Amino acid sequence: MRRFLVCLFLVFSTTLWADSQPRFSAAFQTSYDGAYQDLYRDQVERVRLLIRQAQLEVSARLGLLQYREGFRYPLTVRFADSAPAGVENALAYVHMVQTSEGLGQEMVVNLSEFAAHSTDFDTVFYHEMTHAVLNDALELKDLTEVPHWVQEGLAVYVAGNGDKIVSDVAGHYRKYQAKELIHDLDQIHSYLIYPQGYLAFKYLNDKYSVNAVEAFVRELTQGKSTATAIEDSTGVSYDTFKQQLQDYSLDIYKENARPDF
Repeated sequence: MRRFLVCLFLVFSTTLWADSQPRFSAAFQTSYDGAYQDLYRDQVERVRLLIRQAQLEVSARLGLLQYREGFRYPLTVRFADSAPAGVENALAYVHMVQTSEGLGQEMVVNLSEFAAHSTDFDTVFYHEMTHAVLNDALELKDLTEVPHWVQEGLAVYVAGNGDKIVSDVAGHYRKYQAKELIHDLDQIHSYLIYPQGYLAFKYLNDKYSVNAVEAFVRELTQGKSTATAIEDSTGVSYDTFKQQLQDYSLDIYKENARPDF
């Protein structure tokens, strides 16, 4: 018993030590000189509040509660009148930047797109905040080693629009065609990354509990591979998980697909 308590104390102390480093609150640009001055003045305080709410929600959903206290690397929110070609969400996006204190992130809010599609903003913001938290937890390095389905699946899972994305995609197929939506998890590309990535985490939650989702994320942040994180959080092999997920996903796609006749 004494040995167990000593080990528990060491683990707890290590956790406290790892989380004791200084954390940054999200900063905002000091001025905006674009074409949407009225919209900027109307929305800047709303976004300031939303980023705090999103930070709390994302940290809870991912099991990274230390992010309630801020980021390890600076995060700045900037307002702009456009977005670069090819960005994931035109309403808002996250990208890496070089700051005076080293590497950091920037959350860009595109006011021209906001003016046209403001009702979608909260969902997009939560999606992008999930990327920001996960990037920070992975120390802004080796992000390419995290599969695209993990990055986008977690973002959709947290943002809360996964069921709609699945329904919209499946609605383009008839039930007998639903199997065309099923691919190996590591070979999915294009728009199917979003529904299938989401279904992976929905399945992880439904089958193995929310604790499995949180354990998976923590293992990634500890430098473990996706396959190892899945195996440790579920107790089954990565290949078995992927096969189970295909069966699970096919049933859901069929439920949302159009009738055969």
